[in-house]
Order: sequence, then C-alpha cells, then structure tokens
Amino acid sequence: MLRPGHFFRNEKIAEAITANPINLTVIACIAWTFFGLIGHDPWKSEEAVFMGYLSQLSNGYSYFEFLALKDIPKAGPLFYGVALFSIEVFSPLLTPHDAARLTMAIWLLSALLFTGLVGNELWGRSQSWLAPLLLLGSVGLLVKSHQIGATPVLMSGLAIFFYGLSVAPRLSIIGGLWLGTGTSIILLGTSLQNILIPIATVALMALANFRYRGLRFASSLCIGGLVVLAITGSWLIVLYQKDLSLPLFWMSHTWDTAINSLRVPSLDELIYPISILPWFTWPTWIFVFWSLWIEGREGLKRKELQLPVMLWISITLILGFTDINKESGLTPILLPFALLGSIAATRIPRSGGNALYWFAVMTALCFTITAWVYFSASYFGFPQELSEHLVNLQPGYQSGTRNVDIFIAAAVSTVWFLLLFNIKRRPERPVIIWAINLTFGWILAVILLFHWIDARKTYAPMVKSMVSNLDIERDCLITQVGPAQRGLIHYFGKIKTTDVYLDNNSQTCEYLIYQGRWDDDNHIGSPWSLIWEGGRSGDRSERYRLFKREARSK
Repeated sequence: MLRPGHFFRNEKIAEAITANPINLTVIACIAWTFFGLIGHDPWKSEEAVFMGYLSQLSNGYSYFEFLALKDIPKAGPLFYGVALFSIEVFSPLLTPHDAARLTMAIWLLSALLFTGLVGNELWGRSQSWLAPLLLLGSVGLLVKSHQIGATPVLMSGLAIFFYGLSVAPRLSIIGGLWLGTGTSIILLGTSLQNILIPIATVALMALANFRYRGLRFASSLCIGGLVVLAITGSWLIVLYQKDLSLPLFWMSHTWDTAINSLRVPSLDELIYPISILPWFTWPTWIFVFWSLWIEGREGLKRKELQLPVMLWISITLILGFTDINKESGLTPILLPFALLGSIAATRIPRSGGNALYWFAVMTALCFTITAWVYFSASYFGFPQELSEHLVNLQPGYQSGTRNVDIFIAAAVSTVWFLLLFNIKRRPERPVIIWAINLTFGWILAVILLFHWIDARKTYAPMVKSMVSNLDIERDCLITQVGPAQRGLIHYFGKIKTTDVYLDNNSQTCEYLIYQGRWDDDNHIGSPWSLIWEGGRSGDRSERYRLFKREARSK
C-alpha cells in the first residue's frame, strides 16, 4: 500500500471494492466506453471518411446507390444501418457525428461483455472480469475505438463468435446461435475478408481438439450456418425488394472487394505492424508470454489454452495477408491477447507485479499532472511560456467558460487518488490498477484537453467559410483532396462533390476545390479563377483553394 496510505483508506470501502471486483470492472468498462464518444467534431482519419459516407446517405443517397460509388466503404450495411438509426433517433439532442459515434458504445460494450463470458467459460469466475480489464487496459484499443469506424464492430463480432465457439462442445444449441450471430455481425458489419478469421479458427480447433470433431460441434456449426443464412438472407430480401439485380450486385461487389484486399505481403509491409505491436498491446503481451511459459506444452493440450491460441494464429494469418497501414488494423489481436493474459494475471511473480503496479501509478500521476498543467496553460494562461506555445499552435483559440469541466475533473482526480489507497494487495491488483488508471486518465483527457484538441483538429470553420463562397444554384463541384477531407467537406458543407480529373474537357462543373501546401504556387490556370483560399487555424501544411470556372465566351 502507498504510504501514508492509512490516512486515505477506509477499511469498509476497501473491503467492499476488493470483495466485489466485478462491480469495479463494470463501472470502469462503462466509463471508459462512453467518455470521448460525444462532444467533438469528426477528426481527420478513418472517422472523417465514414462520416462523409453517412452524411451522403442521410442527404439523398440510398445505400443501394452508394454501392456504385468509386470510393467503396470499408464497412458493411449493418454498420451504416445502426449508425443512421442512431442519427435519426438522437437527432433532436445530438449532432449527427455524436449520434453516429454513440453507436460505438454498443459494439465496445458487447465486445467487453462477451470477452468476460469467454473468460468465465474457459477458466472460471475470476477471468470473467480479468479478461475485460486486460482488453480495456490495452493501449492500442483506446483512441481508435472511440472514433467512428468498423473496428469496434469487428471486435464485437469476434467476441460473440468466440463465446459461441467456447460453449459449443458443452451447449451445442446455445453455442450454434452465438456462432451464427457473431459471424453474421462480421459478415454484414465489416469487410468480407474478415469472415476468414472465424473459418480459420474453427478449422484449426478441429485439428487441435477432438471435441471440435464430434457430432455435437457439427450440430453447432449447422445451427450457426442457419443463423447466418437467415440474417444474411433477410438483407438480400431487402435488396431484392428494391431492385431485382441488387442482391447479385452486392454479393459480387463484396466478394471482389474482399479478394482485392488480400495479397502476399512483402517484408517491408510487415515491418510496420510488427514495430508497433509492443506498445500497441502493452501491457497485455507481458501476461501473454508469462501465461504460455507457465502453462507449457501440457497447457497447449487443453481446450482452454488452445482456443485463444488458435484465434491468435487465425487473426495473425488473415491480417498478414491484408494491407495493415494504420493502427486500427491490429486491434483484433487484442482479443486473444486479453484472454491468454488473464491466465497469468493471478500468477505473475510478486516482483513483476510490484513493478507493473508502480509503473502504472507513476505513469498515471505524471499524466494527471501534465493534463492539469496543459489545461491551466490553455485556460488560465499559466505557465506563461507553455500558454504562448499553445497559442502559437492554435491561434485564436477560445476556451470559453469551463467551470463545470474544472469541477468534474477535480472530482475525478480526487476519486482516482483515493481509489489507489482503497484497493487491497492481491495478485490481480497490478491489472486492476493499470486498467483503472487508464480509464481515469482517459476521462481526464476528454474533460480537460479535448476542447483544445478539437479546436485544432476540426475542419468545420474552414469548410463553412469555403462553402459560403458557393452559389446556391450550381451544377456540380470537383474536389481534388484526400478522402478524409472530402468526407468532411460533404459533412460540414452539406454538399455533394465529384472527383473527375482536371483535364476532363467534357465536364461542366462550375467549382473546383484543390488541396495543396502553403508553400505551393497556384498552378491552376484558365478556365479557373481563384475565389477563396484558406486552411485550418494553426495548420501550416494543408492549404485549400476554391476556384470558379470562368464564363465561356460566346
């Protein structure tokens, strides 16, 4: 216990927390999931692209027209349907991007829940809360999972599928239903190539364990297959009712997209995911290797260890044959890591546990102090040098009145500090402390820092300034910008654009948006004339120019 811990410990509270870790886990999972989902604009990344797609679907396009677009969405109809439903339901209360981002909570909470159920099925009650804490505490899951994207959908589908796989030898009907449900979420919510992960896992388990070669498991697979056919068939019926040709078009399009995404990777392409894996899976990978070490060869003969290992192998193989050029692509591997790591969470050497415990405490303490110092600089102007640096990074930043935020952040900091002294010494304490510290650190970042970060990252003022120069009556608008920027122009500008080439003489668009750099010259000549130029406040790299077609001479 931290000293002088007796000043801050209440024995009744400490005993209640220690005796009921599931309650603490549930609170941490809910707080970690919901904080950061609302209150800021879409930021440039995958989220911006998806929000652009959603804005088009909300403003004229149907999903069936959307399939024919050149920039194919990297998610399935389930993802878009749930997001659009949320936008419609919460439209009086939330902005569209907040309402769409709120759906990520559905997928994240279901992934955490079913990870706990798998842990409970494989190793017992303690793993039912340790596995979700390790998943929640993985650094790589934090930021991208709180942005609009298909990754949380994939995590949810995999967790549900894996729960069905774990219970299938014991409860064939229940297992089959969950197998089919998870597989259907992967099939209709993400890219088709992800369906290879459950297929490969089932095949590997059939080779590794006799219980997955019997009639009971075969009946589970049949039930799961029927569930997939029923859910997918319902979607195809909806397509058929819209247009007789749409079911075949959707299937061929989805298949082509999946096939095109698979390729044999080169060594250089594998370097990036391997290089980020240590910090991305921190600290879970420590527990993974310790679990494999203490279980040894005998452990690999048991279903309890075979299941997460085979899922790990399947995910690694499938991801290895796709293009992983961003962090979110590695996220699925955190699921088997959390399940494997939970085995050793209670058996890690005392010295290692103490090292992780103190590392978690010191890291959280440093981050808490840093968050408050940066907030003070942006809001109060102290320390002055840091405040001037932040103003230089984001000129014209308006902090507004943040009294409520200050009160909540102070309360959160106090609760975190007291909680450190009220978790008694036990083998799982390092895992609990790390997950709790990460949760409180994330909450503080959202409350204290997101206001400034959003002002720096948002494209809303720039896009609104740009589109104010457009005529209400116009035939079309060309965008020569990146996919994320195009999505944000569609969303904030409430306009549709095209990306036809500049040398296409047959096009008659009146306006052109061109993305360049501030040190670039204006190389676009006749028939275009510059009518607006600008960029995000504080951004010294991206520059945007709006051109209007000169009137043709008669």
